[in-house]
Amino acid sequence: MRGSNREIKIKEERIRNLLKENNSNGLLISLKYNFAWATGGRYNHVGLITELGPTSLLITKDNSYIVANSIEAPRIEREEVGILGHYEFAIFPWYDPDEKLKIVEKITSGNFITDSPFGNARVVNLFPLRYPLVEEEIERIKHLGKSASLSIEEVCKSIKPGQTELEVAGMMAENLLYRGIYPSVLLVAGDERISNFRHPIPTENRISRYAMVVICAMKDGIQVAVTRLVYFGKIDAELRRKHNSVVKVDSVLIHNTKVGTKWSDILEKGIKTYEEVGFPEEWKKHHQGGPTGYQSREFTVNLKTQGSVVKWQPIAWNPSITGTKSEDTILVGEEVPEIITPTFDWPLVDVEVDGIIYKRPDILER
Repeated sequence: MRGSNREIKIKEERIRNLLKENNSNGLLISLKYNFAWATGGRYNHVGLITELGPTSLLITKDNSYIVANSIEAPRIEREEVGILGHYEFAIFPWYDPDEKLKIVEKITSGNFITDSPFGNARVVNLFPLRYPLVEEEIERIKHLGKSASLSIEEVCKSIKPGQTELEVAGMMAENLLYRGIYPSVLLVAGDERISNFRHPIPTENRISRYAMVVICAMKDGIQVAVTRLVYFGKIDAELRRKHNSVVKVDSVLIHNTKVGTKWSDILEKGIKTYEEVGFPEEWKKHHQGGPTGYQSREFTVNLKTQGSVVKWQPIAWNPSITGTKSEDTILVGEEVPEIITPTFDWPLVDVEVDGIIYKRPDILER
């Protein structure tokens, strides 16, 4: 499902407009999420947790180059971009890394911009170029959303009391990787750790009554975010009140995410809802999410965030109230935002906002 030359040409048109605006001869792309975006979902990384890939993409006014060392070039050509026949390769010896700068300067006459520090070039932010998603990206992210949701449901239904958070994380990673999906974020919490920490990286803590699993899932460079909760036994009244409240906040955030709406205005609606449901201070304890896509969050929205929602932009809100959370990925299109991480066989809570019913994932009782 990786992108075609058609998709890549759309991206390169955006890049070449950027070159004109900056009076530059070339753009060097090395960050893995930018490389994936510009190449229609191809990878330039070796280490999964690194942002900077050893292979770069150089776009000039007239040509497109893959700048790679002698280790990476064969794989990049054979398994990533070679089939496209679109790129010219500029290869340098791995043992002479200074040669990379010489190649880029020669091609661009020393006048280039970059997405990460390199030589004396000016660093530019490519986030504004990545959206709106093009047709092929929309298809990819919707497919990923379904796969990620199915994966997390399968794992949550197989968790057993007594397992450690690390065991559950291992199950989650295995299920995703089996589907060709990388877990770019993988959080697991059991019992009191759900209340104690908003970002609970998995530990040896054993799960007794309650488990939370959080993933940001990446395939072909694009990402979605999902959270699901499992309770062993009958959910008590206080947790029920909290979860019904957090899905109300989530539904309000989703409902107000429309093309052209200011990010800060959406957040204000969510904050007001926290107050209405009786938890006025909870929004201060964790960020509420923001646009996703080629990063787990392109940025997290706060009350000073500038700008507005763009059409065909994926967004993951993640409101939380101590002990519970609600998170899915939505895609903003023509009308009501579409939830692209849908549930399959999972209990739901109906939430009404301005006459529209939003079905939000409940806590699974087992």
